[in-house]
Amino acid sequence: MLRDPAIHLEVGPQVYAPAEDSFLMLSSLKVRGKERALEMGCGSGFLSLHMAKAGASVLAVDIDPQALSNTKKNAEHNGLEIETALSDLFHDVKGTFDLIVFNPPYLRGSVESQEDLCWAGGEKGTEVTTRFLYGAKDHLKTGGRVLILISNDVDQDALGAALKEWKCRDLASKSLFFEELKVLELTL
Repeated sequence: MLRDPAIHLEVGPQVYAPAEDSFLMLSSLKVRGKERALEMGCGSGFLSLHMAKAGASVLAVDIDPQALSNTKKNAEHNGLEIETALSDLFHDVKGTFDLIVFNPPYLRGSVESQEDLCWAGGEKGTEVTTRFLYGAKDHLKTGGRVLILISNDVDQDALGAALKEWKCRDLASKSLFFEELKVLELTL
């Protein structure tokens, strides 16, 4: 999917602003008809807005109330309907989805403050991703798919263990000065 220049995005001071990883995710995103889609860790709602504009029925989820507020405002400003839910991953999410999208916090480190939620993926960089993948299985419709961003700067053994139950297909990659990012399409 190409970035839609008609989508106006405002990003609050404590909310993750779209960056290289977000744009890589967007380039891999394809909405098929009227799919039911979930964006986990929606931040400003960047990906949710694009999915909604492409015709998906979107649920945007985040653990941070500021991010959800930011996503709601951006949806209103763009005249798009997006449902939101405050949840620690799938804890308070109900239902199943054709498409689940997640740009997880994947840098090695622990959450010390609210600002760390958008980047700290745990000691190995995979703890949030592992929890997400475990929960995603129960929320993916038959034939559905997950798009997830991964980095080669995480514990590769832990990442392999988290992905072992999934069929993986590389959709896109981007080399940065200290890491390589990939977008994977996962199916069961």
